[in-house]
Amino acid sequence: MKNPVAENAERPREVGIRTRLHFSIYSSRAGFRMLQAQRRAAHPLELLRRKRAAQTLKAQVAASGSTPVRIDPKLGYRWIEPGELPGIDTIVESCTEAISEARPHVQRLVDAAPGRFRIAFDFLGDERVAKRPELVDSMVTDELLDCVSDYLGAVPVLRRVAIGYSPGQPEEADEEEWGGSQLFHYDGEDDRQVKLFVLLSDVDDDRHGPLTFLPAAASERVSRALGGKPEGPAGSYMRAGPYTDEAVRQHASPDEFIQMTGKRGRALLLDTCATLHQGSRVKAGHERIVFMGAIQRYHLVHATPYNWFDAARFEPGTPQHMALSPPDPRERGFFFPDPLRGDHAINARGAG
Repeated sequence: MKNPVAENAERPREVGIRTRLHFSIYSSRAGFRMLQAQRRAAHPLELLRRKRAAQTLKAQVAASGSTPVRIDPKLGYRWIEPGELPGIDTIVESCTEAISEARPHVQRLVDAAPGRFRIAFDFLGDERVAKRPELVDSMVTDELLDCVSDYLGAVPVLRRVAIGYSPGQPEEADEEEWGGSQLFHYDGEDDRQVKLFVLLSDVDDDRHGPLTFLPAAASERVSRALGGKPEGPAGSYMRAGPYTDEAVRQHASPDEFIQMTGKRGRALLLDTCATLHQGSRVKAGHERIVFMGAIQRYHLVHATPYNWFDAARFEPGTPQHMALSPPDPRERGFFFPDPLRGDHAINARGAG
């Protein structure tokens, strides 16, 4: 019996008329802005509630004596220094245990996922996240939600928590065979979002396929020079790109590129919708493991699969409860069942 993951990887992407129409609107700058306005208009009271909650949270964090963490929109990123945000050490400790649980399954996951699915794998799913509530708690601290609320304009929604495992690519792989997130691109959910990346393995150099990006201002300049629109097939939903290294480097100097290298525990906040980025170009014989948490606006332009989180653990009306309450809630395991069970094609989805 043919493996469903392999079958899915080899099947051409089938896109319906409705998706093609939406993608054609989404692909233009004017159309994208129209979709943004439409999403905001659909939830006016909720947006107002979240804006007010963000102001209250800002005052609470300031009153606590903590130094607020902020992301400069011109940069689109912020390195997190040790002790600057609570929860980073907890993430590393909890994920280390989860990685040990996943290790016996790694080879099976790699063998079962050829082609475009072999770039990265998620070691978590809704069930495993529910067993590690400390990961969610670390993503909805007052300090982190205040930072992201300031950047996005309202209390956001935590959409994803993942442990991304990127295996070494075949020795013969080269730039012509890179695809998807291995090429420079903007994520497509919106024009802003924030992802927290925490290294769970040492990333020394290019052998480990480090996350590589351009700051937001440089990314805007480069993307405009390259057309500033999705280059993939209808339904691929990258806000811009993917672009080859050669194309990007024609408009950016070498010193503008930033790599997330360092020791286990290094942390980064990155707006992957506003910074051209790539990663997972791991050389044969090496690997990269990284924690990723994605925090996005309530009124997204383009929603992608998201985790189920237990909002009931927090008091209604609190920023934490809001952050775990998406506009279209689904049951546990709807998008992300246990990736280690071995009977889901979903186990091929990675962390980004």
